[in-house]
Amino acid sequence: MSQTINLDLVQEMVTNYKTKQYLSIITNKINPMTFDAQSVRFNLASLKAFIETIETEVASHPQYDLQNLGIRFYFSAYPADDLWDQPGYEDIANLPAQYEKLHTLIGIPAAEINGLDCDFDPLDVKTYNGTKPIGPGCAIMAENHGPLTPPGNPAGLWF
Repeated sequence: MSQTINLDLVQEMVTNYKTKQYLSIITNKINPMTFDAQSVRFNLASLKAFIETIETEVASHPQYDLQNLGIRFYFSAYPADDLWDQPGYEDIANLPAQYEKLHTLIGIPAAEINGLDCDFDPLDVKTYNGTKPIGPGCAIMAENHGPLTPPGNPAGLWF
């Protein structure tokens, strides 16, 4: 089934972001920024692989009966680039330094667990009850790496 959204509504929503949230970001006196990312592009093959891994891992553990699988996208921002060579930052160490402090999205698997919409890690059955894992060096299944604009070339963007 194809999903559509009225083009004028899309334009209005993007404009709302640019004239409200984005404007607040670039005029902020406490955390001044000259610009911020306004879009992130995810490679379709990467997203399909991410979804396939979620589905495969969940299917291999039917006893948990997870329902209504999805991906929750969190608005997030990259840390200062002077940290990127430190332990724990390996996943972003090879990104362009211009991404420092810019907005991005992080996709985390989600499912209906005991009637609640919960994040979980398909690679860790201990999270299949919605419990967030803890511990030093803990890694979870997530999707993040996609080119940001700006600083990328805005040619080709519609909004």
